Parts: sequence; structure tokens; C-alpha cells
Amino acid sequence: MTLQLFGKLVRLLLKERMEYRADFILSAFAQIIAYAGDYIVIWLFIQRFNTIAGWTWPEIALLYSIGLFTYALGASFSFVQMRELESQVKQGTFDILLIKPVNPYLYLVSRGFNLGYIAHILISGSVLIWSISKLNMQWTLSEYIYLILVVVSGAMIYAGILTIIGAVSFIWIRTNFMFTLFFRLKDFIAYPLPIFGTFIQLLLTVAVPLAFVSFYPAAFLLSNDATLLPQWAMWMVPLIGPLCYWAGYRFWMYGANKYQGAGG
Repeated sequence: MTLQLFGKLVRLLLKERMEYRADFILSAFAQIIAYAGDYIVIWLFIQRFNTIAGWTWPEIALLYSIGLFTYALGASFSFVQMRELESQVKQGTFDILLIKPVNPYLYLVSRGFNLGYIAHILISGSVLIWSISKLNMQWTLSEYIYLILVVVSGAMIYAGILTIIGAVSFIWIRTNFMFTLFFRLKDFIAYPLPIFGTFIQLLLTVAVPLAFVSFYPAAFLLSNDATLLPQWAMWMVPLIGPLCYWAGYRFWMYGANKYQGAGG
């Protein structure tokens, strides 16, 4: 599948989604309110304890916003697609993708693009800009470039993990419980990693690298304690995303090649 064809499929899907604009707008507004509630809850914690692990409200707002922004980018190309893969495998409708003269993964990703994540991007992007201005951070050009790179990397980490979960459908069939577990782990990175025990820190750094989505980049940009990683290693953080996504894609293609049809 060429990039031109991929883009055309996404454009067709967007056109289809916008046929019901009122529903789309109301849905986006509801999601903005829901995530605004999450920000308020964290803000209330800060008002009660002043700081969390030494992080102030603007710093945690930056941390949470990076996580939400990258999730929106990564999940728009992976969450709905991989969540629905279980039913496609069980019902045998996944076979339709295999007879098309295109890469099945890229076709699945493009046809399931979720425009609804625009709400996540709007609120997280707004708070991210606010937090940077509030902190009065004197960043150099390299630090702004670093922020862009870690946003792209974080999106790829999310997409890679969700792709791996989706690929498990080819082996175990039932994978919805894994998405529930994923979102439970995702909740941890809304807060600074040092507030959790060593086991959770290692889990989110080594086993499920969600700490590389927002905590380590934010700690580096804010010059805060990064616990498990030395300062020099922070420049390696943007590489985690491409590696994670590549691993997810290869595992997905391996599973698809082993797929033998419904009941197989």
C-alpha cells in the first residue's frame, strides 16, 4: 500500500464520519468535558497536598497533557481497529482483509481511523501550551525539537502496544480483558513515577514502557528526578517509540500469517 492510497482511504473515512456532524460535535464536546474533569481531579489533589512527589500543578499538567496528546495520536490509528479485531477473527470477517491486494495491517489501520480523538488533542494541546507558558521555561531549540520527537515517539509507543494486544487475537481470540489492563496501567502515568513502588516503576519502564510516553520526557524537560534513568539516557527516549511500534507491527504480521480462519 502506497502513502497516497493510505491517505485516500483516510480521507474517505473522514468524509463518511462528517456525514453526521452534529453527532460528531456533541461526542467531541462530551469527551472534552470528561477529560476536563480529570484535570480538575488532579488539580484538587495538588490543592490538598501542594505538590505530588515534588511536582507542582503546572508540571503535572505538562506531564498529563503529553500523555493524553500522544495517546490521542497513537490510538486514533490503533485502538478501535485492534479492539474490533477480536470479533473479526471470531466471525471470520478478517478474511476479507486478506483477499485485498494491499497490506492488511495498513488497510485495517486506515479504515478505522478515529476522528473523535480530536477532542483529546484540543484539550491536551491547550493545557500543554498553558503549562509551558506558566512554567516560564527557557528552552533552547534542541529542547523544543526534543518535545516534538517524544510526542511522536509516545504516539508510536501507544500504537505499538495496542497493536500487540490486537495481534494476540490471532492466538488467544479473546483479548478485550487486555485492553482493560492496558487502560489500568495507563492511569499510572498520569502522576510522577516516584510516587509508586519499585515494582510499578520497573513494570512501566521495562515490561510495558508507558513511562517513556510522558514521565521520562517531562522529567528531563523540567530537570526533575527521573528515578531509574540517568540524565544522558534521556536523549535515547525518542527511540523507544519506533522500536515499540516496529515490534508491534512485526508481531501483528506474524499473527496474521498464522491466521487460519474462524475456528482455526
